[in-house]
Amino acid sequence: MMTPEDNELFTRVGPCTKMGELLRRYWHPIAATDEVTQRPTKAVRILGESLVLFRDALGNFGLIGDRCPHRRASLLFGMPDGDGLRCAYHGWRFDRAGHCTDMPGEPPRAAEKRRVSIASYPVEEL
Repeated sequence: MMTPEDNELFTRVGPCTKMGELLRRYWHPIAATDEVTQRPTKAVRILGESLVLFRDALGNFGLIGDRCPHRRASLLFGMPDGDGLRCAYHGWRFDRAGHCTDMPGEPPRAAEKRRVSIASYPVEEL
């Protein structure tokens, strides 16, 4: 018989949970390639996280958190720019690893100094 504690352990798959950490070690299909061909971004909800799948200007796929840490604007409306996705609100650019690589209106190395980043996951097109 399963106890309520066991039930919690096996059914919680969000970030920072034991089952969530286990399931994040495996690959999961999240979208068809055609879904990101017509529009460069796609909302993805998997394992309790809201993410954005995008194809950058170089043709590579990325999967990052769905909100910009600056003003919590949705990155679903972001624009591909170079090797990342640029937030439509203030223009912060995030690479496929979730690191902020550009902050318009800030000194050139401000993004590195602040170490701003968001959740990211590796993506492979198969």
